[in-house]
Amino acid sequence: MEIAIIGRKESGKTLLFSILTQLTYHQFSVENQVGVAKIPDSRVDKLAEFFKPKSIVHAKVTFIDFPGVAKEEFYSAKRIAQYKNCDALCYLIPYFMNQEQSNEEKIEPEQEIKRFEEESIIADLSSVETRIESLKRSMQKRKEKEDEIELKMMLKLEENLEKGIPIRNIELSEDEKKISKGFSFLTQKPILYILNISEQQIQKIDDILKDLTNKVSDSFHKISFISCQMEYDLMMMSEEERKEFLNELKLKEDAKTRILQQVFSLLDRICFFTVGPDEVKAWQIKKGTCAKEAAGVIHSDIEKGFIRAEVYHYTDWEKYKTEEELKKEKLIRLEMKDYVVKDGDIVHFRFNK
Repeated sequence: MEIAIIGRKESGKTLLFSILTQLTYHQFSVENQVGVAKIPDSRVDKLAEFFKPKSIVHAKVTFIDFPGVAKEEFYSAKRIAQYKNCDALCYLIPYFMNQEQSNEEKIEPEQEIKRFEEESIIADLSSVETRIESLKRSMQKRKEKEDEIELKMMLKLEENLEKGIPIRNIELSEDEKKISKGFSFLTQKPILYILNISEQQIQKIDDILKDLTNKVSDSFHKISFISCQMEYDLMMMSEEERKEFLNELKLKEDAKTRILQQVFSLLDRICFFTVGPDEVKAWQIKKGTCAKEAAGVIHSDIEKGFIRAEVYHYTDWEKYKTEEELKKEKLIRLEMKDYVVKDGDIVHFRFNK
């Protein structure tokens, strides 16, 4: 899964990239930066503590940091095309309390979010119009049922986008949803808007977020916050110093942990676990994935030879710890290929080799 970190020049997004990926911060101007971030999960940590495996593997996501651009370039066709190639977006918006005293243009998060929504609708409308013309030309030569279905959908999208309705709010059939996914429309992408605030604003952030969330948040859009400079300074501290500093600010966790978990949730992903003395690993799958498909995430041979899955849940393991106790309590289940894997399931797949 690839997440684009986007924002205007000097918004702090490269610092955010460094915080999330734990890579050393450095300025750059031309090339994209790519880094992998480990999703914090206390369940993996506790399983590893118990099984003491040789290898511990958390779920991961890839972040891409695009070079910052000035305001007038932010919505260029080139930029929009780059955003569309990613699975989700993290849009960093600078929102510092001293903006009124500076000579720079004051940035209002609500207006930034609405502007990005408008530009995304325009970009999707352009893609839809181009596709409609292409379909009409090809259908003059020969008519295919698939083209007729797609054209009908595209005309529906065009009608709604012209009214300013994003694609995520347009009712589509299952077939239409499958077709639309192939076009990577911006208004179908999940977005985490992140306010980059000063350390002094942290105590007021609940009120700021509540007001903004009521105005712009939905199932595709979430709002979060970070003080990039403070968070980067936390990276440089020891574990003890970090805990002490967070306690002083009355924060339960650092922003990195919170944002990574929010990103993972926004992607509609869940984790199941495989455990043992060799490895404790979190496997990420889309919600609604059945057992046979989940087996294929580990290896295609396991999916092909799938027999059954032995399943128990992390919350039950946390209470009873050993498989012997779980068996006594009849908490280990045998599930077949159509079982829908749940977040936190611990699974052992049986398969023909």
